[in-house]
Amino acid sequence: MERYTPGRAVLLFFAAFLMLMIVMPLLYPHGSFTDLDGRAGVIDNWSKLAFADIPTRAVYSLGDLFCHQEMSRTFILNGSQMAFCQRDVSVLCGVIIGLSATDKAVFKVNAGKSMFLIAGAVMISSLLIEWCIEYASGMDILAGRVSTGILAGIGIALVLQYAVTKEYEKIVFGKRV
Repeated sequence: MERYTPGRAVLLFFAAFLMLMIVMPLLYPHGSFTDLDGRAGVIDNWSKLAFADIPTRAVYSLGDLFCHQEMSRTFILNGSQMAFCQRDVSVLCGVIIGLSATDKAVFKVNAGKSMFLIAGAVMISSLLIEWCIEYASGMDILAGRVSTGILAGIGIALVLQYAVTKEYEKIVFGKRV
């Protein structure tokens, strides 16, 4: 196994999950998934998903459990909300972009350098800064949520590739970190 295999596995999983989130609202009649606002940490829309098939219910239940799903802060496809909010979808897209960009087939860069970790941490912190500004000002800034979500997702990918590379170097080369 080479050091990029775990990153590629995570990339494949997230890309497949994103495709499911995009396709599912398109497979149902216009406006099938609306008013899913709720609280994170609680499945409070199970009854609204009873008509859907099992994979669709599973994806939307994950969104219900891990996301607030506010209609005003969720991408709308075919008149339906996506399973996760704009920020979460943007983070997922950023992780996919970051894992794709840090693959050895794209860039010949050693992901084990500490700059990967530092750059990743700075990118992830941009999401926290944006959230604080949005919360303190009371403004609802779609472009801010999406751009910092993508940036934070890329940062998560950088941190993941750094960690995988360091672990790979320990196992293969016997390096101490």
